[in-house]
Amino acid sequence: MSQKIRAVLFGVCIATDCDAHQNPNLNAQQEINTMMKVNDFLKYDITLKIDYDDYFRLIYDTKYLIEARLGPNRTFIATKAVYGNSRKKAVQQAVQWFWKDFKGVLGSAYKIMTVNDPYGEVVYNDDFACNDLGNKYLDEDTLTRLIEDASGDLVRDESEGSEKHPPNSVKRTRRRRKQNIQLTSRLSQSPGGTIYYKMTDIAEKTKSTRPKVKLVKLSSKSLEKAVREVERRGLDKFEKFNSKSKLSVVSKTKVKQAA
Repeated sequence: MSQKIRAVLFGVCIATDCDAHQNPNLNAQQEINTMMKVNDFLKYDITLKIDYDDYFRLIYDTKYLIEARLGPNRTFIATKAVYGNSRKKAVQQAVQWFWKDFKGVLGSAYKIMTVNDPYGEVVYNDDFACNDLGNKYLDEDTLTRLIEDASGDLVRDESEGSEKHPPNSVKRTRRRRKQNIQLTSRLSQSPGGTIYYKMTDIAEKTKSTRPKVKLVKLSSKSLEKAVREVERRGLDKFEKFNSKSKLSVVSKTKVKQAA
């Protein structure tokens, strides 16, 4: 059997070799132009690594023909171009195409499908989210680069997952702790936006014991309004705790858990 099987997908032939290999004389600008479609949409490549038996079962069960070449370990490798204005959009289209056309014959998409990152959109930084769709279905090159850039903060996510809840491409090695933002000496704000007022029990403050501190949850969402709320409720004048108070009081531990 030939190691390259050519077929037709919706009447459009899918090339197994990229344009750069077919024409090595393309300069950098021409290569960029070949990756663009109408309306300046960006081109991304979907890659499927299909088990030998699954490939022929796909043909027999669904009559679906897809061009693929036989790779190592009796695995067929198929590619398809998809266009979008970002990698996140491309991944969304890839997942929809996978389930619509293959109808579950090839199993879960995350086990055999990847989407490349030709424009370097997958970048590790403080705002990186493992569960963001734009950071999923990473190809091997992107995955390796991302883990190296993370300097130990990320590893491959090798959990099983499921069709409805597929695993991410990477996961964190340790949980990030988000710290509260100190607005003033008494007011702090959680990562979720909730503002707290710190109250100290002056009555029990002695040299031998540390003063008790509790955080009072405020309804205000801005510093200016929070200051007015503290004055209105008299929190800045009343420091002794009252166990029967109706104030919404939470501990520091709960604030950290909520974060």
